[in-house]
Amino acid sequence: MKNQLFGDNRDLLKFDLVCQIAQTNLVDRFTYIPMLTADEPQKEEPHFCRHEATGGGENQELVQFLDNCIVNEKRNIGQLEQFFQGCHIQAVIYDKENIFTQETREAYFNGISKPLLTRALVLIDPDKGLEERQNGSGNLLYSELKNLYERMDNESILMLTQRFPYDLYEAYLEKRVAEIKDQIRDAQPISLDDLDSIIFFLTKSRITQVRLLQLLGEYTRKYTRKAESP
Repeated sequence: MKNQLFGDNRDLLKFDLVCQIAQTNLVDRFTYIPMLTADEPQKEEPHFCRHEATGGGENQELVQFLDNCIVNEKRNIGQLEQFFQGCHIQAVIYDKENIFTQETREAYFNGISKPLLTRALVLIDPDKGLEERQNGSGNLLYSELKNLYERMDNESILMLTQRFPYDLYEAYLEKRVAEIKDQIRDAQPISLDDLDSIIFFLTKSRITQVRLLQLLGEYTRKYTRKAESP
């Protein structure tokens, strides 16, 4: 996650999903693990046009909040705490002030305490996504994902963002799902994507998984109908 991109349509989708899940009784709290990296010269324009959003557009509170952050030049993940408080969602933004780097990654993940992984929706938000090797602060290692999955309790939900490459969408998604299953024993990842990014969900409880599948199914149908309407 980069503060300079805070508020774009990717954020609209993922934080709307957070709202939908956290406002059920599936979890008690939301833990955001941003893996915050330093701003840098932009190679691409962020997606701020809301009519292009694939999800979250009906959440007017969230749209207004994100738009205000952009207009008022408050693109900072720390702003999220106030928003979620207003939505009556108990939220913790983990290590929101410090920049995540290769050198600090071990201490970063070791510092995530057990209460943050207890009956929680845990969103991990790397710049790019999963990788097998240590090749950049924008990536989450499979070993780190596995460690968080094993440490969270049986009622928690792990949520992970993953950028798509610019081609081979279906093959790439299938590859990533297979790799997660291979790296994490008994994991049955659920995915939601919009051809720009993938959001993976991992659960331990079969009951939680079924309820989450129902919620995501309803969410997908809502925005698919909207996209298909004239």
